[in-house]
Amino acid sequence: MLVYSPMIFSGSLDYDQATGNLDGFSVTTTDSPNYSSGYENSTEVWDKSGFIGRLLYVGEPTTFTFTNIGSNPYGTSNNRFYFILNNTGTANTAVWKEFFFVARAKGITQGGSQYAFTSVNSVIANNGGSFSLAYGAGPELVAVGQTGYDTNRQSGIYTGSNAFRYKYPYQAIWIDLTLIRTNVSKSIYTRGYYESHIRISTNTGLCHELHLGGEYIPRSNHIEPEAYFFGIEELYTQAFPFTELENRNTVASALEVATIRYTSHVDQAQIRIASNATGTDTNFRFTSDEGLSFPFKVVYDGTLPNLAAVEVTPSSNTFATVSSTLPSPVGGSYTAYRMEGKLKLSVPINTQPASGLYSSTIYVLVTQID
Repeated sequence: MLVYSPMIFSGSLDYDQATGNLDGFSVTTTDSPNYSSGYENSTEVWDKSGFIGRLLYVGEPTTFTFTNIGSNPYGTSNNRFYFILNNTGTANTAVWKEFFFVARAKGITQGGSQYAFTSVNSVIANNGGSFSLAYGAGPELVAVGQTGYDTNRQSGIYTGSNAFRYKYPYQAIWIDLTLIRTNVSKSIYTRGYYESHIRISTNTGLCHELHLGGEYIPRSNHIEPEAYFFGIEELYTQAFPFTELENRNTVASALEVATIRYTSHVDQAQIRIASNATGTDTNFRFTSDEGLSFPFKVVYDGTLPNLAAVEVTPSSNTFATVSSTLPSPVGGSYTAYRMEGKLKLSVPINTQPASGLYSSTIYVLVTQID
């Protein structure tokens, strides 16, 4: 039996602006209080100017980890998060502003009501910091004889005819996310645009990037960095056997392995799928530690905008965002540039690789459209 790179169902994570923003944060502002322990309490902070928006989560209980994937600032060892000056396309690590995150999670019950299941904030004070959700969310149902939830979060044994049919007490969970700027900075009154790149990942296979923009009186010739929320949601986080793939030989029968999501009310973008980091090749292969390999094909099935599923080739590997207005489960709607689609895999007929553990990297590249 042949197995591949690790993967399982992981859920989904999306961005909702609400009253927040992805860019335009003042880097000369210092929030009050400006230290992390000042937020380890019940006071909500979504009304502060550092409010980013809501993260909308569906999936099992999990832990969210925040990691700085941008440039490292020069002259500090605090290991927090930073806005770093970038007016030319190259970061100036000698000019920066420090911040940390405050998160507050709430649920939407299966009946559609909002419920605050925690009364305190979660503070992500340092790079690599995390917070956990004790509850899951989603539409999954339980089997007869299992413990489930009704539309009001009440639990009981599902009999097949009573109300305790849901696996989770909530249909969705939203997380208010706010950045808090400290009084630690370097040369911060330098005019221009600032950027921060954060990865938000879970122990259940979600991996998203949050690209934020700051500023201080930018000049007209300064280049504004991109601001967006982008992620890849794997359907598997454990190895799967080749038998799941060997008869997937066409675009129509390709095996779904991941979902791509892009959201930004600031920047249009195009997404390029490739087998190399420069985005120029689509020669996809699985390779084993012993150096054995075999080819496979990648299929992109766009759901937003709705596109016919296509094999990814050099002439069809780039897909653009579209402006759309979607309702929020929390209420209201959100207009943004979006792209969402499924990544699927197929193999040529009669592919019979040698037994072993194989893996492959699929590159998904984001480029701003001016």
